Amino acid sequence: MRVAITGGTGFIGSHCVAQAVAAGHQVRMLVRNPSKARTTLELHGLRPDSVEVLEVDLRDHPALRSGLIGADAVIHSAAVLSLNPLDGRTMREFNPASTRVILEESTTLGIDPVVYVSTSGAFLPSTGEPIGFHTEVSTGCGPYTRSKIAAEHIARQYQADGAPVACVYPGGVIGPRDPNLELSDSMSLVTTILGRDTALVPGGARLAMVDVRDIAAVCVGALEPERGPRRYHVWGAPTSLGEMVGVVSRVTGRDIRLRRLPLFTVDVGGLLAEITTRITRRRLPLCVESARLLTQNVRSGGPGVIDDGPARREFGYPRYDFEASIIDTLRWLAAAGHLSAAQAGDLAPS
Repeated sequence: MRVAITGGTGFIGSHCVAQAVAAGHQVRMLVRNPSKARTTLELHGLRPDSVEVLEVDLRDHPALRSGLIGADAVIHSAAVLSLNPLDGRTMREFNPASTRVILEESTTLGIDPVVYVSTSGAFLPSTGEPIGFHTEVSTGCGPYTRSKIAAEHIARQYQADGAPVACVYPGGVIGPRDPNLELSDSMSLVTTILGRDTALVPGGARLAMVDVRDIAAVCVGALEPERGPRRYHVWGAPTSLGEMVGVVSRVTGRDIRLRRLPLFTVDVGGLLAEITTRITRRRLPLCVESARLLTQNVRSGGPGVIDDGPARREFGYPRYDFEASIIDTLRWLAAAGHLSAAQAGDLAPS
């Protein structure tokens, strides 16, 4: 199958490229930066001639149409994914617009299927109710979630019209081989935990973390035509921040102590951090949106029951449990220079 992939230089997209090539597909990467595409291929051990690379602005209809001509299927993973308030305007402009153009052009060309990488953020903050195929999206609580919710509404409209759009909803993404020098917010959370001997966390918060390789396996597995609209929830198992710190401490051999914070300090900290970010233009690990996601997560009891049955039945999801994923993640972070030997502990390169 000839597969066009957007966002192929990103974390999820690059793993989709690697797994699509391994599955025998002919892959075309639609990217803004061809030189970054080459370094991304090297990161995954792929030859430069193993895929076709085209420079395309995803909001440019004619350019995108030419990039999609000849493709049998599309994986649309390109998006601005950030909890940095400085990226708010970019997310509001790019995420819905690029999704609309991709779906318009793919539908016009008769491409089947279009696998759209959405996000669990479309359902956050959680109400604590079960989440499945028919669950309505949330109203969001900041620029990132609202931009993805706007894009999700577009995808669902195409699904309602019968278009062969398969939506995939990842949770917080961890795993090895992230091609971005500035790590994702989920990966930054892991490095933040390892950055000191005491982890400060809001009591009761539960996060769903999923291995990037499991997400890519679902996306590539969903490249089956004539299946119509589909939705796959691949959030990962909800894990408390306390449990997460415990796993990280155990596999690294480090004694990382846990200190639980009152919720009001998280809200205040998010506000102060966002003000600081806007003044200094320096990214901090907390902002108003991330603080709201954490505190509302606690107040609702965390994500409700996630119906990941379709992904389990069709693709054998998940292949990586949380501890195995953390070990692979930390080993790669240390090898890539994102963690010092002292921070990586027993998982530091020998």
